[in-house]
Amino acid sequence: MTSEENPLIHGILEDARKKAEEIVSKAEKDAAAVISEGEKRAEKEKSSAEKSYALRLEQIRLREESAKRNIDRLSELKNLDSSYKEIMAEVRSRIERRIGEPDFSNVLVDWIAEAAIGLDRKEAKVAFSIKTPVTEDMLRSAEKKVYDLTGAEVHLTIDPVRISGEGVMLSSIDGKVSYNNQLEVRIRRYQRDIKRIVQEENARENSR
Repeated sequence: MTSEENPLIHGILEDARKKAEEIVSKAEKDAAAVISEGEKRAEKEKSSAEKSYALRLEQIRLREESAKRNIDRLSELKNLDSSYKEIMAEVRSRIERRIGEPDFSNVLVDWIAEAAIGLDRKEAKVAFSIKTPVTEDMLRSAEKKVYDLTGAEVHLTIDPVRISGEGVMLSSIDGKVSYNNQLEVRIRRYQRDIKRIVQEENARENSR
């Protein structure tokens, strides 16, 4: 009798075969589960990596756009600053040329009247520079202009003190309050308006 014909041995071998099949089947299932889990994890990691990559690309794009806007803005500011300086230089040049003309006294009369109205005193003394002299006749003309514009009577006298800048400066008789209408001060007074005009013109040119 062979070992396979022996019922006891046959039973043991059959149990061993079944056990081996169960072990193989379980191992195959475990392997399939591990592979499936690995594939899911790999797909998840791939999706996460793709999202992270897309996010980094978007961040880079936004930084590039921000950098470009900053460069464009700096360029625009430089152009505005250059245009502003050019215009201001031209303004000064034109006024300086006007100062040498005979009828500039009429401009000074207007500046004196403007300062007198701004000072708002019944009496005031008028200081001027050597380049922009003021006469008694000019004071009388300025007094009349103030009266015509406001109805107020003001008496103006020449201040013996000379100022350095072209234009005039009016002060109260006691010298406690004054109104500066020198050329540089007047230019500074209109700087904001001039800058606004330059910006508007620059924006209009860029939109064409």
